[in-house]
Amino acid sequence: MSEPSHLDQRDPGKAEVRDIREEVDRELAAYPDREGLVLLAPEDRWEEFLRLTGCAADDDECRYGGATIRKAAVTAVIAQDGF
Repeated sequence: MSEPSHLDQRDPGKAEVRDIREEVDRELAAYPDREGLVLLAPEDRWEEFLRLTGCAADDDECRYGGATIRKAAVTAVIAQDGF
């Protein structure tokens, strides 16, 4: 087994996450009050997210799980706070 390199951008805490939908679901679970919540999703996994959830995107964002999910230049699903 090889050691992760500095180029490995996966979050070790999410190693068992199967797909982008599950990653978004886990992030949503951290926010019981989702009023106004925007999650940023990696642009290279955006199409996978739409396919797995059946969401229809409008201008690179959609509604899912009570929040707005937005396609962005990020490496993991994160809340928009601080951007």
